[in-house]
Amino acid sequence: MLFVISILIVYITLLNVIILIALFVKKYASTRNTNEKSVTVIVAFRNEKDNLEILITSLKNQNYSAHKFEVILVDDYSEDDSFQLAQNLVSDTSNFKVIKNCYNPGKKNALKTGIGEAQNEILLFTDADCIQQSEWIKSIVKEFDSDTDLVYGYSPFLQEKYFVNHLCRYENLFTSTLMTAFHNIGFPYMSFGRNLSYRKTLFQKVGGFQQIQKSLSGDDDLFLQLAVKSGARVKLVENPEALVFTKCVSNMKDYINRKSRHISASKFYPVELKFVLAFIYGGNILLQFFLPIALITLDPFLLSFIVFNWILKILFISKICSTIKISFPYYLIPIMDFIYNFTLILTGILSRLKIVSWK
Repeated sequence: MLFVISILIVYITLLNVIILIALFVKKYASTRNTNEKSVTVIVAFRNEKDNLEILITSLKNQNYSAHKFEVILVDDYSEDDSFQLAQNLVSDTSNFKVIKNCYNPGKKNALKTGIGEAQNEILLFTDADCIQQSEWIKSIVKEFDSDTDLVYGYSPFLQEKYFVNHLCRYENLFTSTLMTAFHNIGFPYMSFGRNLSYRKTLFQKVGGFQQIQKSLSGDDDLFLQLAVKSGARVKLVENPEALVFTKCVSNMKDYINRKSRHISASKFYPVELKFVLAFIYGGNILLQFFLPIALITLDPFLLSFIVFNWILKILFISKICSTIKISFPYYLIPIMDFIYNFTLILTGILSRLKIVSWK
């Protein structure tokens, strides 16, 4: 039994070493074109009256010429007074407008409505519960040159002092680790929909969201996969000024529901990608089961490899934090990693069994 576990833990360690190496592979040089290009920012929202003022203030405070960008806020059948509030908040700004989803309810349909109204070739997406830095539009748009079709960036959670926030932030950083590693080796597969930009012609080229309409989520990762499959040229922005911050949920129930919704898109991933991710996530989940065995048996081989994998995780997170200039309490990583991997089991099951909604 210990022999089999030893083989498995070596394989898990090798996977994590490969991921770490991939984090240091540099794929491209950042564009230095400072010319402002015309861009349309699109935000789909539903029942966001508590967040709209912060969002709209962040977008109004962008360090970008007002005549070079428009903002389209699309109400997806809100049941509160979000639509009226949004109209009131943008009434003094000519480059902002609020419209209603003209298709069936759903985030992708709301985004499709906004894209149909967009006047510009470059589209930039974010969510209503986000805070954009003043250089956000400039930092993303400058990456578009003649060889670029899609640009995506990081979107960490705001730091707050409660347990679920630590878990959310760890999950986000680990996800960002895989996002970066896969991008660096030439296989981009996921992005954050709250910090994503692409050309309108690319959207039309892949047939919009038609091929991924069955998935509740997926306007980010599934669309990116479609784009790459169609030959799109993509960039991952590491500039800290391109970050989009968002709030974490405040309790475990909401965390599980949100994570279940996000994971639900993975069943539409290509088989080969499912296989690779199953090895990565499955291996890290197995590692948590090996920990009590190692503690009970006091096997030095198992204990040393478990500790080494914790060190690798710390290096993962520190690399991402260093890149985008944020912080995380590294001493919490072994604890958060243990809890996160066990929540993956629960959320994975729920994502396949329950009906979820985007709001």
